[in-house]
Amino acid sequence: MAIRALELFCGIGGFAAAVAGSDVRVVAALDQNPAALAVYRHNFPDHPVRQVDLERVSAWELTSPAADLWWMSPPCQPYCERGSRRDLDDSRARSLVRLLELLETVPLEKLPEHLALENVAGFADSQARQRLLPLLESRGYRIMERHLCPTELGVPSRRPRYYLLATRGEFAPAPRRERPSRRLSSYLDFGVGAPLPSPLHVTPDIIERFGNGLRILDPADGTAYTTCFTSGYGKSIVNSGSYLRHGSGVRYFSPEEVARLLHFPDWFGFPPEVQLRKRWHLIGNSLSLAAVREVLQALPGISFDV
Repeated sequence: MAIRALELFCGIGGFAAAVAGSDVRVVAALDQNPAALAVYRHNFPDHPVRQVDLERVSAWELTSPAADLWWMSPPCQPYCERGSRRDLDDSRARSLVRLLELLETVPLEKLPEHLALENVAGFADSQARQRLLPLLESRGYRIMERHLCPTELGVPSRRPRYYLLATRGEFAPAPRRERPSRRLSSYLDFGVGAPLPSPLHVTPDIIERFGNGLRILDPADGTAYTTCFTSGYGKSIVNSGSYLRHGSGVRYFSPEEVARLLHFPDWFGFPPEVQLRKRWHLIGNSLSLAAVREVLQALPGISFDV
């Protein structure tokens, strides 16, 4: 029987793409970012998607889809190492605070069987987590927490994240699988000698100014792995992601290559009107699908061919 999922902070549809082809069916997807929702609708035209201010979301909006699973990817900035880490005092945490209020007050019979949350690793030390865990336990949930990076799954890309699963049932035993490593070159669109779109060139003045602070990878290096691509990639030069040697120069990863490293399927794309920098911004805010699938398999009734 299909598991009905409510996708909160749905963004461009990372969770929807992760569960595509499984027994999980997205019955509602909510977010307040119109640009992200345009990409979501482009890829999932049949999903019920709504623009909702999650700081003011109502109990009815959460419970009316009668979902078995709530997936949450709340804003990570309040818990990021690069930020001020203001935690629940950060205005961007208000949407999560609102969900915590509803989790505390919604009748038990209206709550889903399962909940799942993804965020940056710093969430593990947050006031938000300290408030969330006893709340879930008081509402009858068992809890499983996990730190996971795609490199543990053979993906040449560092994106460590905190995951929380909660269920009123029992957790499923973890499947045992071989996870062969893939080379970075298998994720790329442009070989060393291939023509490169000019917007992907890193200009010499940037190399001269920031070269020592850039992680520049050799596509032929079988051990190369990318660092975490952020929403600032293409705008912030340092600490926003990795770069590639290309001929005698250096280039950016394309948004499509970043999406591939996150294991988005080949059919996933952006509407033509979404410009390059916005594509980087949106994909930088998304999920590692390989990690999401790995984590979700601890919930009963969910499995993937991975």
